[in-house]
Amino acid sequence: MRNFISLFLLLVTSVSLISSCANLNNSNMQSRTVEDYYVTTGVEKYFLTDIPSWANFDQKASCYRTTTIRYFDIEALMKSYGLSYNQSLQVQSTFNEEFTQFKKSDKKHLTTLKEEELLFYKVSEKVSSKIIFFDPPTYKRVNLIWLDEVLGDPKKENKLKNFLNSSSMDLGVPVLVSFCLTRDEVETQFPDFSPKMITAELFSVYDSKGIRTPGFKIDLGQFFKPDQKLYFYSQKDVVPTDEVKGTYKLLNY
Repeated sequence: MRNFISLFLLLVTSVSLISSCANLNNSNMQSRTVEDYYVTTGVEKYFLTDIPSWANFDQKASCYRTTTIRYFDIEALMKSYGLSYNQSLQVQSTFNEEFTQFKKSDKKHLTTLKEEELLFYKVSEKVSSKIIFFDPPTYKRVNLIWLDEVLGDPKKENKLKNFLNSSSMDLGVPVLVSFCLTRDEVETQFPDFSPKMITAELFSVYDSKGIRTPGFKIDLGQFFKPDQKLYFYSQKDVVPTDEVKGTYKLLNY
């Protein structure tokens, strides 16, 4: 009996080994892509988790961000690369602009981590070469104009168009500000408006010191010079001080 059990166990072990080897050979014979062998360089640590579409809403502007924006860990960028707050946001915004164009070129293609990493390094080189997303005007007076409040309202939109063509704009250069729209969306929806704009790609949950705080915001003081006079124009009396940090005067039109 003991000899029979020993023989049985030996047989079971042999069959198991043969089966394992067969499965291993089949696994090794499966075709693989280049991506299966790609080892990440760790760039993904600079990417924040994407915001769900249902939660991607700005309460003050009362609008949804319909385009998914890849927000960056600004604190990590500043520490790892020695970038300023301005430079870090330029990297984030330029990445998103390039990423949008990349997806437009092939709408059916799902981007890989390798492609995103290559894009990240490409964008970083551009920003270090001073090829940036938002090049602030150097005029003494800058007229910041809130765009979100006219969305979906033809009457308000027409009022904005008239204001942009009025003599008030002769006093300084206009810069459109949108908390929800990307630059590509603004250029598509309002092709005749100002070429200078601060759009959703430039906003972040990090302040100018790289500290993470509630809500998306931008610090104008990190983009404009102290001797420039900033005026923020709106059609309503809502002051977006939580989103737009810095020294500026709020005016209605």
